[in-house]
Amino acid sequence: MKRLKGFLTGSKPSSSTETKAKLKRTINQMEVKVKNYQRQSDEQYELARQLLKSGNKPGAHQALKRRELYLTQITNTHSKIANLQRTIETLDISADNVTLTETLAQAQTAIDGNIEAASPEKTEEVMMALEDSIEMVSDMEESLTDTSITEIGMDVEADDRISMQMAELEAELSTGTVSTGDASVSTSPTSPISEPADGTKREADKKKLDEMRKQIEEGLRS
Repeated sequence: MKRLKGFLTGSKPSSSTETKAKLKRTINQMEVKVKNYQRQSDEQYELARQLLKSGNKPGAHQALKRRELYLTQITNTHSKIANLQRTIETLDISADNVTLTETLAQAQTAIDGNIEAASPEKTEEVMMALEDSIEMVSDMEESLTDTSITEIGMDVEADDRISMQMAELEAELSTGTVSTGDASVSTSPTSPISEPADGTKREADKKKLDEMRKQIEEGLRS
């Protein structure tokens, strides 16, 4: 019935499954023989008792010899059954090994695919590209955080004028002429500084600036 069902569904039992089923059927048949041999052995033993009781000693002896043959057949059949059972166990082990081998082969195929997808060469290529991308992002970050566009470009003369104004403010703060408390401080310059007419005026301004700085430093040390 199972064979017919397999034929109708399109599935075919493997040779291993068929062999295992045949071995089991053979074992069942031999176990039936063992029971028959045991029954016949018991019958011959009982016959020997009856013959010996009736005084037929030779007949009893022959019955016991037949009983011994049946007992030998029982022992041999049990040995055959043991061999068949060992064969079934070996067949199961071999089937497990086949399954394991197929699984390992699939695993090897998967591993090979992973190695191909992430080979050392490709991994190195990805890491180099990643390093380049990180460097580019760092450059972008540096460019976007650059404050040079917010700085006012000034020439040397403008820097000198600012330095002189700073010195004047520091001198006023050191002498107490400018309040540092809650009073508001005028943002207009205390003395406008005109643009020097010639080099002599510029030198005089620098000299004056140096003297102011010197006075500030002496005031801070005192």
